[in-house]
Amino acid sequence: MVDLTKYEHNLDVDEVSGGGSKIEPGRHNMTYCGSEIVSGANGWEAIKLLFEIEDSMINVGYACTMKHDTSEKAIGIGIESLRKIGKAAGIAGSLTDTDMLAGKTLSAELVLNEKGYLDIKDDFGNTFQPTVKEEKSSGKTKPVEAEESTSDEEIPF
Repeated sequence: MVDLTKYEHNLDVDEVSGGGSKIEPGRHNMTYCGSEIVSGANGWEAIKLLFEIEDSMINVGYACTMKHDTSEKAIGIGIESLRKIGKAAGIAGSLTDTDMLAGKTLSAELVLNEKGYLDIKDDFGNTFQPTVKEEKSSGKTKPVEAEESTSDEEIPF
């Protein structure tokens, strides 16, 4: 047992914050933040790429199969997905190392999985596109030019 009181922090569970803003499904910009190799049954091995969703602290992963004992198709999809990720991130030439993606931003469609969590849409890599730029309103209104009057009446000011 660990006595947490020795750290002298307020750990009152009634004061749990709701966290940040909720990210809705749809197209979002995201930045590459790491990768790892994952493996499983049937001799498959994949590179799991991690992305941080813009303006949040939420990470989502996307796995690209690189090795599989029973499915060449899975490998082909994984390779093509990595190519599309590299292209969307602005990589020129061959993607030879995941470190080449460091700091790169791209966009992808996010969907809710069966557990209610956000996942990158599995669309054979087609979901990955260059970054989407949102035009933010400056709060200023553009002056509207008055239409020319065809009447001979003068408008008093």
